[in-house]
Amino acid sequence: MRLAISEILQQCSKLPANQRAQFLLQHDTLALRVVLQYALDPRVEFILPIGKPPYKPTEHLDQEGNLYRDFRKLSNFIKGGGYPDMHPLKRETLFIQFIEGLCPTDAELICSVKDKKIPYKGITTKLVNQAFPGLVS
Repeated sequence: MRLAISEILQQCSKLPANQRAQFLLQHDTLALRVVLQYALDPRVEFILPIGKPPYKPTEHLDQEGNLYRDFRKLSNFIKGGGYPDMHPLKRETLFIQFIEGLCPTDAELICSVKDKKIPYKGITTKLVNQAFPGLVS
């Protein structure tokens, strides 16, 4: 079974610093790169309110793969992304629906990413650029 993006980052944060970049490379996917870039790159700006939105975490099992499938939807929530003229309330509603479809730990991660944070120690711009050169400015 594939690890959730949040599980990859959590496990990575527990490793010795000299093993983290290799661990990220072992779990390299476009979804992981997008999540890391959106969290750490100052050029990426979310057009959503700061803070955790009111949502109900899913109770369904085996949702760990949903972020891999749906990560492209994140572009709807950033400045210059898809549907720039979308009404803010509609965008917020779609964001809530998006995170409600993720496993609870990925939903928490995406809420943090939206606020330009990663909730796991040691996942830094330096580490990400070591694993994926040039991903984050």
